[in-house]
Amino acid sequence: MNDIRTKIGDGGRVIIPAIFRQALHLDAGDEIILHFENNELHITTPEQALLKLQAKVKSYLDKAGKPVSLVDELIAMRRAEAKDE
Repeated sequence: MNDIRTKIGDGGRVIIPAIFRQALHLDAGDEIILHFENNELHITTPEQALLKLQAKVKSYLDKAGKPVSLVDELIAMRRAEAKDE
C-alpha cells in the first residue's frame, strides 16, 4: 500500500483513509493501538498486536535450540521462590 497524506482535525483527530480501514477491518468505534517509536506513529488493532506477541513468545528457544515453554519456566520460578520462603 502506498502512503496517503491526511490532516489532523479538531481535537487532534486523524481520519484514517478507507483503504487502510478496510485492510485493518476497522469500523467506527473499534479500538486501535497507537505505538510511537523512532519518531514514527504506528497504528494496529488489539488482535494484530496479540498475534505479534504470540509469535514472539512462540519463538523462544533454550540453549539446545528447543522451544521453551514460558508457562513451565514461570511455574519453576514460582516453585523455587516458594521453597525459599
